[in-house]
Amino acid sequence: MKVAEVMSAPVICMHSTEPVARARNLMLRHGIKHIVVLEKGKPVATLSMKDLIRTMLAESGASYRWRSIDDFPASRAIKTKLIAADPSTHITKAASMMLKHGASSILIMKNDELDGILTKTDVVRYFASNKAGLAKVAELMTNKIITANRQHSLRHILDLMEQNKVGRVVIVDGEKPLGIVTAADIVFARLETPEGGAPQQMAKFTRKAERASRPKYRYVKSVSITAENVMRPELLTIAADEDAAIAADFMLENNVGSLPVVEDDKLIGIITKTDIMRKVAEMGD
Repeated sequence: MKVAEVMSAPVICMHSTEPVARARNLMLRHGIKHIVVLEKGKPVATLSMKDLIRTMLAESGASYRWRSIDDFPASRAIKTKLIAADPSTHITKAASMMLKHGASSILIMKNDELDGILTKTDVVRYFASNKAGLAKVAELMTNKIITANRQHSLRHILDLMEQNKVGRVVIVDGEKPLGIVTAADIVFARLETPEGGAPQQMAKFTRKAERASRPKYRYVKSVSITAENVMRPELLTIAADEDAAIAADFMLENNVGSLPVVEDDKLIGIITKTDIMRKVAEMGD
């Protein structure tokens, strides 16, 4: 199938000099994670949720104090190169291009004009509609699950996302999943107030108890905001033996980018849109 049959159009755009705040508003209003950035009426880049996360990290530095990036021009937040394809490109090739460049979208250009955009969500929609019975969740899921506890700072969550190149962290209590924090949760969270900046709170962490002794605690006095403050408590999960096409449809229906895989209340893996896109890319081999 050609990308012209799967891509999203029309495309939401903004100028490179417009502020990041406008990008966030456009993403919220249209339920999207990518904005095409223009200069002189031509696309020069895409601004993604991942770009905003990386900019937030870079601007906060080693500090736990957040610096607002809302007034930054879009050009300052762009972290990825422009990737483009022709409308006649096969979807498996387009998926391979996105994986190769670590991108979550690709622009579709026709005669040097912007014709549409292909995102991971579009690829997942193609898979859900056309590939029932092709694979089980267990065959596509990732066994390495990036986790944190509810009292970890948001800076720690951001660091985990960047270090592991993922867009979500599962919040757990031992081996039991409690919720999930995604890039979108962080980008759209209110991390500061005009009056007092980022809210502060005391976070309590349990140290591993020595044999026959009570648990010991250490107190962190200046954690700005924690995973518990922004995580989604309504955790959606799926079984390992479920059809991957059903998992894809479930993601689309609930507007999520991943599903933790659970067996007897124990977290055993996670299936993401990237995992499904990887399967689509393999189909062209």
